[in-house]
Amino acid sequence: LLPGKTLDTFEFEAVPMISKAQVMAITAGDTWLEKGANLLLFGPPGGGKSHLASAIGLALIETGWRVMFTRTTDLVQKLQVARRELGLEAAINRLDRFHLLILDDLAYVTKDQAETSVLFELISARYERRSMLITANQPFGEWGRVFPDPAMTLAAVDRLVHHATIFELNVESYRRREAIERKRGPGRPPSYATPANVAS
Repeated sequence: LLPGKTLDTFEFEAVPMISKAQVMAITAGDTWLEKGANLLLFGPPGGGKSHLASAIGLALIETGWRVMFTRTTDLVQKLQVARRELGLEAAINRLDRFHLLILDDLAYVTKDQAETSVLFELISARYERRSMLITANQPFGEWGRVFPDPAMTLAAVDRLVHHATIFELNVESYRRREAIERKRGPGRPPSYATPANVAS
């Protein structure tokens, strides 16, 4: 998990489209992890997806669930090695011990048939059995950039959304926001001003 990325440090006021109450309910885990349901976080780079994913993972670990957090590219590369060594099925089965598998930055899987096919096999193997939390920069309509085969794209999306909660963090990059705040100086409202934080 990412150090320092907790729910306490996540700026919910910067992403008004995300309900803190809903996120807190998700961190109980029992309403979705027992069913093998998924959680999908979409939004532009720097919008807080990785922070929120890591924070949810940490909260679930603290309540007793087994969680693995990994960059998608790292796991895909390991699964490719397992396939070359004829051990892909065993490698995917070993991931079953985690109630939740968090794949960060799906977008950065290169559009290569070998890479995307092992990712698809992982998604298929966990379908309705074990949960996944996936962060991605692109909405589903642009997943053709990830899965080169249109049929594979449709099948992957279908399996992921069948039992899924979807959060869209359509906000400005927090890194860009922080740079603007530093330039603006003290005494000015934040760039993500809402009635609540302007009044405070």
